[in-house]
Amino acid sequence: MSMELLFSKIKQLPVIPKLLHELMQDFSNDNAQIQDIAHKIAMDQVISAKVLKLANSAAYRRGAEITSIEQAVIRLGFNALRSLVVASGIMTSFKTPANFNTSKFWVETFQTATIAKALAKECHAVDPETAFTCTLLHNIGELLIQSALPDEASLINLAISQGTSRIDAQREMLGYDFSLVGAELARRWNLSERFVAAISQQLDPLSHHPVSPEAVLIRLAMFVSFAWNAGVPAHVIVTRFPSPLAAHLGIEPGSLAERLEELHDQGNALANILTH
Repeated sequence: MSMELLFSKIKQLPVIPKLLHELMQDFSNDNAQIQDIAHKIAMDQVISAKVLKLANSAAYRRGAEITSIEQAVIRLGFNALRSLVVASGIMTSFKTPANFNTSKFWVETFQTATIAKALAKECHAVDPETAFTCTLLHNIGELLIQSALPDEASLINLAISQGTSRIDAQREMLGYDFSLVGAELARRWNLSERFVAAISQQLDPLSHHPVSPEAVLIRLAMFVSFAWNAGVPAHVIVTRFPSPLAAHLGIEPGSLAERLEELHDQGNALANILTH
């Protein structure tokens, strides 16, 4: 099935909020004013509430309680705010079926994004907040399959329950896996090529040229998060760290071992703020 045919079967694509598009443009504009960004955020009650909640959370709380969006923008900074707006916008764009564990999906996504951000700080090849945002978007293809193709998703889930890998089940049913579906959705949303490349290359980043460093970080973060959630001890995760991927970015994973529990807790806390 061609990608065009696949998308033609989707009755209604999720619509990325106008606010998200405008803010993404503002974040890439060096001349953007805090007041302008705060005003746009204040126009959306849902995002406003989450911005204030995050600014007053334990991760960012410094001094007095923040009560205005403008103060929250200053405290959080442009990059952290962008990640929050992207996450909130993505969450409201998809209507997943009742049998899809949305809470588990977002907890794991935020855990993975938090790890990617920490790894980015180790390698200096990617801005940490950009790594975080790219990782937030890495599995939007999975959300699209679950929300817009429920019949196909049910058959895929059945195949997985019988022992087929998720990737193989999606490729057999759709002709594509979630990474390529997600990359095409990112294109149709007019996201930048950096995000499209990160999403499309994430399963085997070193086979592409040029290699997306964000895709490498996503792959490494997915490995760490999956292993940690499976109960693999931190020191074992570090010793089994994918060497070619780590070497490509010059990452030394040793310092990660002591922080894994902390990073997962951070991901859980952020997911809790955004999903409640």
